[in-house]
Amino acid sequence: MRRLTPFLPALLLALGLVLAIGGGRSPSRADEPPDGKGPVVIDVRGAQRDLYKIAVPRLVGDSPTGNLAAEVISYDLGISGWFKVLDPRSFLAHLETEGTGIVVGDWRNVGAEGVSKGRATVEGDALALEMKLYEIGRGDKPVLEKNYKGTKAQLRSFAHQWSSEVVKYFTNEDSFFNSKITFQASTKGGGKDIFVMDYDGANVYQVTSNHSQNILPAWSPSGGQIAYTSFLRGNPDLYLIPSGGGRGKRISDRPGVNMGAAFSPDGSRIALTLSQDSNPEIYLIGTDGSILKRLTNNPFIDSSPAWSPDGSQIAFVSNRHGSPQIWTMSSSGGEPTRLTHKGNYNQEPSWCPKCAQPTIAFTARDEKGNFDCFTINVATGEVVRLTEGQGSNQHPTWAPNGKVLAMASSRGGIWLTTADGKIQKQAYKGNAEVPVWGPALQR
Repeated sequence: MRRLTPFLPALLLALGLVLAIGGGRSPSRADEPPDGKGPVVIDVRGAQRDLYKIAVPRLVGDSPTGNLAAEVISYDLGISGWFKVLDPRSFLAHLETEGTGIVVGDWRNVGAEGVSKGRATVEGDALALEMKLYEIGRGDKPVLEKNYKGTKAQLRSFAHQWSSEVVKYFTNEDSFFNSKITFQASTKGGGKDIFVMDYDGANVYQVTSNHSQNILPAWSPSGGQIAYTSFLRGNPDLYLIPSGGGRGKRISDRPGVNMGAAFSPDGSRIALTLSQDSNPEIYLIGTDGSILKRLTNNPFIDSSPAWSPDGSQIAFVSNRHGSPQIWTMSSSGGEPTRLTHKGNYNQEPSWCPKCAQPTIAFTARDEKGNFDCFTINVATGEVVRLTEGQGSNQHPTWAPNGKVLAMASSRGGIWLTTADGKIQKQAYKGNAEVPVWGPALQR
């Protein structure tokens, strides 16, 4: 068995790993015509905005199906950052009498600005959903209608699709409801394995199963592969595996660590930490494992690379000034620039894929030893704290549309937060570490 380098414990610390091996105002809206009949448009760039109040009653028809569909839609819209989903206990409307229509006054009187209605029909394994969206200011005629037909197993998928249509209607932006998150979790026998789930914690499945330490998953841009580090053969080597599961392929087994992989936006290169020369440095390799370039060269620890959306820059963690801090550099190498200056333990950078300003999320440790998640504007240095007084929260990772982040939390499992930290919801209740949000998948 190959011996681990003496730098491994320090690198694991820098990577933040714990291994078993050792009143606001609501969305700004465009001005409506004087008659109030114009469509509501949520201004996605509004600095201050009220949340659009939307009611999501259970679908009429098949009761269990209608309840679950409404639950999924409510979760989607509630975490999207644009909507306040009203409490069903406040509803005045008689749902069975209304069917898929609405009595405007009953919904206006509970404060609803919009209503999502639907009917679920189940015959054997066949499922049909009839969905309608209403704007109270525009009367009792639906402003959006969609029908979905398939099997009962597609219920959650149909509900996510409808939620995406609602977001698109109001904001003209894409949602993240069809995306997935990968993470590592402890398994029987003291091992760790890679898992994948729907963004909201549903449909969890195990990707690796080799009774080893499988850690630090990273999505390929297509969503078809996951890179991860495994101690299967004693050394922390880098593997690729189909995201649906299968047999992992080892692509980098150089002496010392091969970890912290991050795919370039075009999927052609992987940035990672190698310590083949006795010191952990950032390298670029091809997807076949061949070394393309060494990016850092100093006597300190460089780790956790993260690509900018356009592939021109890489953020990483280095203790070259005495404590772990976030740095940035050109993806072709060169002199790096220190990004974080406050705090003495900043790590786990994650570059926002679609923020209006270049933004990186990261983890920082406070004076009590707790970890919290922050974002920093790369251009201005402005820092926003996302979590505080909520236990330890680590490894922030962005949704594909840049509106929401996921994180591992001591509150239990994986939590989601809007980019301002104001809305937080638990997505997964099981044991989970190092979540990484995948790309939006095509329907």
